[in-house]
Amino acid sequence: MKKLLALVATVVGVAAFAAAQASASSAPIVIPYAKTCAAGHCVGTAGAGGTIEMQITSFRATGNAAQLTLTEWITVGAISFTAEMSGTVSPAGFIVLSGTVTRGLFAGVQIHQRSNLVGGNATTTVWTGELRLMPASA
Repeated sequence: MKKLLALVATVVGVAAFAAAQASASSAPIVIPYAKTCAAGHCVGTAGAGGTIEMQITSFRATGNAAQLTLTEWITVGAISFTAEMSGTVSPAGFIVLSGTVTRGLFAGVQIHQRSNLVGGNATTTVWTGELRLMPASA
């Protein structure tokens, strides 16, 4: 009976460890950023010492909001990738985007972004936010 209980405890322990590993590996990768934009082009910082560059490829006003598509290039340390995204610009001062990583380390992975307008002037806007890479969706 003691051997059976020990075997059951071992199996349960291994299953719990495997479940924890699967959960951790499927967690989103979050990269915070800050960028300044002018005339549909943005540049800024990403993660710890990285860069972000963005080019709007289409923009269509829809009442007080707008629909846009864009390409983004992100480099953080040895990680570098390109993403194509589309989404909505809200009149409340935020942008929500979704898309796919098209080139680089995470090619094929879904990516989501939320940007918050934090400043600007007549010719530029300043945004902060975060990118979320969803590796489990690849």
